[in-house]
Parts: sequence; C-alpha cells; structure tokens
Amino acid sequence: MPILMPRIIASFLLVPLFGFSQFEDISAIAGDLVLLSNQYVSPAAEAAVYQSSGGWYTSAKKKGLWELEVSLQGNLLFIPQKSSDFLIDESQLNNIRIQGSETTALTPTALGGDQSVVLEGSIEGDVFEFDSPEGLDQSYLRHAQIQASLGIWAGTSVIGRFSPKIKIKNTYYQLLGFGLQHNFSQWIRGLSESTFSLAGLATYSNYTVSDTFTAVTLPVGVLNSVNVDGESYAFSLIASNEVGDFTISGAVGLATSDFEYAIGGQGDLVLTTLNQALNTLDASRTNFKVDLGVDYRIDRFSVNTMLTFGSYSNLILGVNYNL
Repeated sequence: MPILMPRIIASFLLVPLFGFSQFEDISAIAGDLVLLSNQYVSPAAEAAVYQSSGGWYTSAKKKGLWELEVSLQGNLLFIPQKSSDFLIDESQLNNIRIQGSETTALTPTALGGDQSVVLEGSIEGDVFEFDSPEGLDQSYLRHAQIQASLGIWAGTSVIGRFSPKIKIKNTYYQLLGFGLQHNFSQWIRGLSESTFSLAGLATYSNYTVSDTFTAVTLPVGVLNSVNVDGESYAFSLIASNEVGDFTISGAVGLATSDFEYAIGGQGDLVLTTLNQALNTLDASRTNFKVDLGVDYRIDRFSVNTMLTFGSYSNLILGVNYNL
C-alpha cells in the first residue's frame, strides 16, 4: 500500500494546526492506520461478494411469459481460517509498533476472533497505547433474503433480491440486487426440447457492511466503527439438467466489485485523513466463483440448495413458489 498518499493528505489537513515534529509523527500514524484498517476490513468486503453472488437461479430452463418464482432464502457464509487474522509487521509501519519485544503478531480481521494485540505509538516522545480491534468471533455468518424472478420476453427473466438490515453481533449487513437471466438453449437445435438447458446470468448487488468494534483511543481522536459500501457485477454461465422432479445445476462466473470504506468515531481531523486516504487505495477486485445446486419440485413449490465457492464458501437454502 502506498504510504506517501496518506502523508500528502495529512500535510494539507494537519500542518497548519501542529508543529512540524508533531506533524511528522501524526502523518506517520495516519499512514500506519490506513494500512492496518485496510488489512482489517478487506476480508469482510470480499466475503460480502460471495454472500451476494449465490442463489440467483434454480434452473437454466426458460421461464414462460409472466411466470413468477418467489423465494425465501437462508444464506450461510463460512469463514476460512486464512481470513480470520492478518500479520502486523513492524517493518511495514512508520510509527506504530507492537508492545513488547515482538516485531510481528497476528491480530483479528473484522471476520476474526476476539483476541487483540496491544499496539503503541508516540507523538513528540509521548507514548500512547491501544488494543487492535476484535472480530466477529464466529465460524459462519447467516442471514435471510427474499427474491423474485419473472419471465419476460424471448426467454429472459428479470430478478430482484432484498435482504433487510440485520445485526450479526456488532455487525450490520444489508443487500439489494437485480439480475437478468437469458436462456441460450432455445436458440440451439437439439437442446430446445431436451431436459438440458444453458443460460447466461448477469447480476448487480449493492450491499453495506457496518462493524462496530472496541474503541481505539488515540491522542488525536477515537476510532470505533468501519463501514463498507460495495457494488458487485457478476456474470455466469449456467447449465442445468432435469432428472424427474430434480433439477441439477452448475455455473461458473466472475464477480467484479468496488468498495468504499469509511472509519467512524470522534475527531474530525483524524477521521477525514483516514477516510480520504482509505479511498485512494485500489478497492476494486475480481473474483472467480463456481455454483453447484439442486432443486426439488413438488407441484408449484420447490426446495433448493446451492453452494457457491471460491475464496469463500456460501450455502443457500431456499423455498420457492411458482405462479
């Protein structure tokens, strides 16, 4: 992560109010906090991509005109150990250091446990200390969402999805998404009347992840929350086959995401410096994903499950009603 940008931003905000030695210390602290904040929150941002990208379909089969499928879904995201903590390395920092003789230490990400590391820094020789933020301390995250898929013209379906704002310990999550699915089989001779179907799926998701953590008290302010606003565009190729009342499906896809981070707390100067610096980081990424699903139909109802995996694994359990 470029340390120069936080220093440049801090120079405009802080140098009129502090002496040059204070400014150098505060500028270095700002750069260190940007690095640590990014490492703390990035796993939660990436996890939200997988939370939002699974369960968009039950089949690649073409829907009839105005055919409606309404779904109630449970969403379960599994948190891998590799995303639960990150390494604080003093060699990457300018002012902040680990208290004691150790020069490296593992500390939780926003998805990690409840342990913490005591860190310290100094401003003109005055030493201050604070605990690194704790994580969720859970091995999985779960929430519910509703979805509706409506068949329109030319083998295309329009999809809408909504997850109300929910609280998971000290973290809030909310999602709104839209999608379009188009059946390719209708244009391929030999497939249009078979039980095998191909389709393309494009989705857009807008989500917010808000996390409140134990306050980090600094001489220049207090940090106690982080907010991630994300947008994801996902594109998938779906294949499905009907076997009796079962539909077995699979898909491969890419999800491209953009994030905006915001640190909350007290102290306008330090918050402005951190937030402007955080948003100079490259917060865009592309993730590869695979979906595997099974849907069992009972008259107008169906029950489906779908596993989406890549950097994270996400399980969808849904109950669907077809009109």
